[in-house]
Amino acid sequence: MHGATLLALWLMWLLAGQGVAAWREAVWLALSPGVALLAAPAHLWRLLRRLRWLCLAVLITFAFGTPGRLLIPDLPAGPTVEGVSAALHAAARLAAMAACVTLLFRMLPLRPLAGALHRLLHPFGAAPPGPGSLALRLLLVLRDLERTPPFAGWRGWLAAAGADQDTIQVDPCPALGRTDLSVIAAGACALALWSFA
Repeated sequence: MHGATLLALWLMWLLAGQGVAAWREAVWLALSPGVALLAAPAHLWRLLRRLRWLCLAVLITFAFGTPGRLLIPDLPAGPTVEGVSAALHAAARLAAMAACVTLLFRMLPLRPLAGALHRLLHPFGAAPPGPGSLALRLLLVLRDLERTPPFAGWRGWLAAAGADQDTIQVDPCPALGRTDLSVIAAGACALALWSFA
C-alpha cells in the first residue's frame, strides 16, 4: 500500500478516538495499545518510558486541578475523586496516542514517512521536499530523537553535531493511484459513520 495512504488511514484512526461516544472511545482506547503490544511491544514500552514524566505531570495536574469531592475528606486540600478519574482517563488517552505513534513507526520507517507526509501535503506536486519543508524538518527531528545519547553524554553529542555532515534524504513518494484514493475515501466514509452515526 502507498505510504501516503497508510499515513492518511493512521490519521483517520487518530480522529476516530476524538470526541466520540464513551463506548466508542473505550473501543479505541483498548484497540490502540492492544494492537501496538502485538505488533511492536519493545518500541511501545520504550516510547511509554520516554513519556513517563509527561504522564506524571498529566496525572498530577488533573488529580489536583479538577474541582470536586476530596479523595481524603479529612485534608483541607488534595486530589479529588473527579480529578483522579479525569487523570486516569487522560493518562489512558496519552498511552493510546503513544501506541498509535508506535504503530505508525512500525508501518513507515522515517524516510518513507517523510515522503508520505510530503505527498499528503502536496498531493499534485512533483517536486521533492525543499530544505524548509515540513517533511524534511520532521525527518531531522525524528532521526535525532532515535539517536539521542544517554543523558551523561549530551555534551559530546552537541560537539559532534557540527562535525556530522551526512546527507538527509527523503524517499520519493509517487502520486496516489486510483486504488489509494479509493481506500482513503472509504476510510473517510468509515470515519464519518463511526463519528456521527
